Amino acid sequence: MLSAMLLLGTVAMSAQTHWWERISLRGYTQIRYAEVQDVSASAPWTSGGFSIRRGRLILSGFATDNVFLYIQPDFAATMGSSLNVMQLRDAYFDVFLDSLRTMRLRIGQSKVPFGYENMQSSSLRLPMERAEVLNTASVPGERDIGVFAMWAPAAAREIYARLTRNGQKGSGDYGCISIGLYNGQGINRPKLNHTPYASARATYPLAIGDAVVEPAVQAFVGRFTPTVSSTVESGSNVRDERYSVSLAVSPSPLGVLAEYAWGHAPRYQPPSNGGGGYVRAGRIEGGFITMYAKTNIAGYAVFPFVRWQSLHGGIKSQTNAPMTDLVQSEAGIEWHISSALELTVEYIDSDRHILDTAGTSHQQLRSVWLQLQVNY
Repeated sequence: MLSAMLLLGTVAMSAQTHWWERISLRGYTQIRYAEVQDVSASAPWTSGGFSIRRGRLILSGFATDNVFLYIQPDFAATMGSSLNVMQLRDAYFDVFLDSLRTMRLRIGQSKVPFGYENMQSSSLRLPMERAEVLNTASVPGERDIGVFAMWAPAAAREIYARLTRNGQKGSGDYGCISIGLYNGQGINRPKLNHTPYASARATYPLAIGDAVVEPAVQAFVGRFTPTVSSTVESGSNVRDERYSVSLAVSPSPLGVLAEYAWGHAPRYQPPSNGGGGYVRAGRIEGGFITMYAKTNIAGYAVFPFVRWQSLHGGIKSQTNAPMTDLVQSEAGIEWHISSALELTVEYIDSDRHILDTAGTSHQQLRSVWLQLQVNY
């Protein structure tokens, strides 16, 4: 009898809950300072100054029992030479198809489920920027407009929530199985051809003691319309496909994240008989490995990390999809001063060869970045 009364009371309270009482507002801001040395030009260290790298506000919650909304603008986007421009990052709705919330349709602009680090929030990731082979060379901005079907059992969803709750650098809940159709031109860009992209991903988190091991396989296929200069020839339907494997081990206390991708992507090719060259589909491959630890020093959570990455292929998000060979190593440490403040320092050694309309160039950079993240 008492249980029945409590159940009726809960149902009544739920019915009286207004939609605005289910919505939360949170966010974070990243303020960064940079020092850079162009070793290839024998240049001295110079300051890139202070910048606001990200300024996010996140509006999320259940509009109804089976519809979850997520809207995220960024107040620190860059457009040309203009800084701190407001830009839409996410605007999607999850429509749950069953009472256990294992099946859902995600509709709108959201992250494409491809790669662990791509889906990981910038507020949680240890290296300040994502590895290029799975980001700028694969899914620029990580996001696009489309429809994705996702499935994850309750046990897996609880593991995903626990990783975030315990500060174990999770990727969030994008389902154990996902398939989708999306535009494919990248975030906030119009569709420029008639061929949609298709993606698929399969994964499952395995709890082993305090650690979580998550292997994954993923792929996308589509046709991309690159941005080219007036002297460069290109079709509007350039083959673009990527396949990737991932392995994530949560820090308990040691963690590892390794990803490798390969496929075909738009890339610049020099002219054979004069002219400015071509953008055609060519082989792309590369990957990265990040090793890190979660430790406690004087009562503060501290995450030291190192990452090595490589890339061979075109950067389709850039004009003329320059052919790029990149080897980069990084090391840093993230210090959680409080729940609201995180301080990160990172050293980067980058060696890059680029082939584009200007010919072949070599750029070797050393950088030191200092970043303060404020959570609210």
